[in-house]
Amino acid sequence: MKLQYETLDIPYEFTFTISRHSHSHATTVIATLSWERNGQTYQGQGEAVPSQFYGEDAQSVCRFYQQLTESGLLSDLTPFDLQKLHTRFAALEGNMAAKSGIDQAFYDLQGKYLNMPVWQLWGLDPAQAPKSSYTIGIADLDTVKRKTEVALSRGYDVLKVKLGSPNDVEIFEAIRALAPHPQITMRVDANAGWEVSDFLEIAQLLRENHVEFVEEPLKLSCTDEDYARLKAESPLPLMADESCHVLGDIPRCAQYFHAINLKHTKTGGLTEALRMIHAARAHGLGIMLGGFGESSLSVTAFAQLSPLVDYCDLDGALLMAEDAYEGIRFEGSRFYLPHRPGLGVIPRQGHP
Repeated sequence: MKLQYETLDIPYEFTFTISRHSHSHATTVIATLSWERNGQTYQGQGEAVPSQFYGEDAQSVCRFYQQLTESGLLSDLTPFDLQKLHTRFAALEGNMAAKSGIDQAFYDLQGKYLNMPVWQLWGLDPAQAPKSSYTIGIADLDTVKRKTEVALSRGYDVLKVKLGSPNDVEIFEAIRALAPHPQITMRVDANAGWEVSDFLEIAQLLRENHVEFVEEPLKLSCTDEDYARLKAESPLPLMADESCHVLGDIPRCAQYFHAINLKHTKTGGLTEALRMIHAARAHGLGIMLGGFGESSLSVTAFAQLSPLVDYCDLDGALLMAEDAYEGIRFEGSRFYLPHRPGLGVIPRQGHP
């Protein structure tokens, strides 16, 4: 098996701001694996979506891929050697986004070789996938209103509102005024932006306005006692994101949250995410699939798991000004998985 890779720079449609930072574009890395079988060459692709919050960027992903190439770590593997792959990856610290790109490509190769979509290989029913939310990032009130109007005009009826700024109440009320209940479902994500007192101060307003759940409300400097207090006093369900990375985080999340947000950048790919879904079910946790700013390549890859979860936030490619790949198809907040083999993703004109 041979690995090739290249970076992909994607501008956001609007500057994307959360409680920690702002971004005008995303830089991802496309991994392409080639595998020969019975005289035929198959190619599988995956997308590494690095986050500086988790210690990665495009340069670190490329260095990791160069290391894989020079060491020959992938050369003797077939697309069905996932256990061997992840045993080898376990000896290489970190680089979860980079590992995810390879993991995705393995599944893409499996499906293409067997001429089946990945969701079908897993025996899943794509009709059971929940709707996806569309994210409204932090901004000044005029920009927030314009973003909301754009989202509603495109038929999105599930909105995820980013809070964790000094203007939280104004931002929330402005969006809710444009997106009334029950026509529009609203979720809130503070991206670890609040102290306990900050959350409890706004929580009643959110509950009265029918917010479905609140994602990662507390600053990561908060203690377990803070999390325990919040779960006991919160009038709304709580979802872990920055607090939940891999399988070993599930038991703690079950103590302090009602649900978890999985992202392939954190889990290292579909393989670990699938394990986490089953573990979360055993702990009584709700599950959401999420992502970052990315193309439809990795969005579609992760969406293969969507029939197994309760919520989706798979709008990463929708937030971008352009998309290099054609895969998952949206009709408002409802989406449809492709029926093509593998991940079912094809490049748009001008892209590899």
